[in-house]
Amino acid sequence: MVPGGHNPVPSDTPDHSRFCVLMLKFSIGGLIMAATHIAILAYTLAQIMAAGAGDWTVYWRIFLALDFPVSLAVVPLTWIFPPSPTGPFSDFANFWWPLTVHGLLGTLWWYIVGMSIGERLARRRARASKREDGQQT
Repeated sequence: MVPGGHNPVPSDTPDHSRFCVLMLKFSIGGLIMAATHIAILAYTLAQIMAAGAGDWTVYWRIFLALDFPVSLAVVPLTWIFPPSPTGPFSDFANFWWPLTVHGLLGTLWWYIVGMSIGERLARRRARASKREDGQQT
């Protein structure tokens, strides 16, 4: 609501309702994709913990492609700051920042991707069933 009582985006516009549905929708496809992303993230964390002192930052590279464009938020810090010689737990730029970005934003990104794929498949199935119903009559 802007001053004067005028609402620039009425709640009954298609864009507003689509936005609200996007934010509140439960999606099996989204959950599957987000869970897969979390599993890959957990595997990467296990590899980082088991890695030697010098090469633990290499394991984050898979997420450059996997979480693109979200991974662009990680790149500047990881290229500017060298890895901590004391290991990942004391390295904000190369461990905690990528973990936060990929863990939260990357997982959300894959939830949205999975939800979109699920919706597209549902529309395709609905169109196919309508065609079959039309041919049977």
